[in-house]
Amino acid sequence: MRCWFLNHSGVAVKTQSHLLLFDLFGEMLNWESGKGLAQGVVNPQEIKDEDVLAFVSHEHEDHFSTKLFELGGKLKHFRMVLPEELDELTDKAVFVAPNETVELPDCRITTFESTDIGVAYLVEIDGRLIYHAGDLNWWHWEGEEEEFNRDQACRYQQQMEKLKQAVGNRSIDLAFVPVDPRLEQDMLRGVCCLTEQVSVEKIVPIHFWGDFSVCKQAADALGNRVVQLTSCGQEIEW
Repeated sequence: MRCWFLNHSGVAVKTQSHLLLFDLFGEMLNWESGKGLAQGVVNPQEIKDEDVLAFVSHEHEDHFSTKLFELGGKLKHFRMVLPEELDELTDKAVFVAPNETVELPDCRITTFESTDIGVAYLVEIDGRLIYHAGDLNWWHWEGEEEEFNRDQACRYQQQMEKLKQAVGNRSIDLAFVPVDPRLEQDMLRGVCCLTEQVSVEKIVPIHFWGDFSVCKQAADALGNRVVQLTSCGQEIEW
């Protein structure tokens, strides 16, 4: 299995028979530049022979662009999995709601309710388990009202319990989890809670707004299962 950190929460994962794309927007979809995955760009010419599954966690502009639909029009084998909030934009997708399981011919998709909007995904495909959190995170903001932070804690922990149930006695092969530096000393709450509930082989930090230093901080706390990213387009292979 190979994966590329594209930018922010945008990633690409190559399994045995599929290429999975998550939360593409902005320059990641600027294939006119002639760049490819190694430069953080999804170029249809580079992936034209792949069986592509594209996932969107929610509609925020740092997770989604309608140019994703244009990408699909340039590929022979392309499917989209979208949150139900986007059903007014296209009818060429599998639409999902939070906390449900969808069986496709070649994969199983379980969703979780975000603590912001949209969904997180657990994808079982080609014998692998891949988790992409989207904006499902423990959003504990210093200076926010105590009631808000308590609600965030409760909602996040509930979803991690559901993730634990979905994973069972298996391990997640690859987890993409927010490590947002705006949360300051609380930025690792979400990823630490996740690792307390489930076994994870590799953790790739996302949603860190270009501050790659948080990857080292996460690795210092959780060990070498955390990938220490240093650039957009970085490839992880194991």
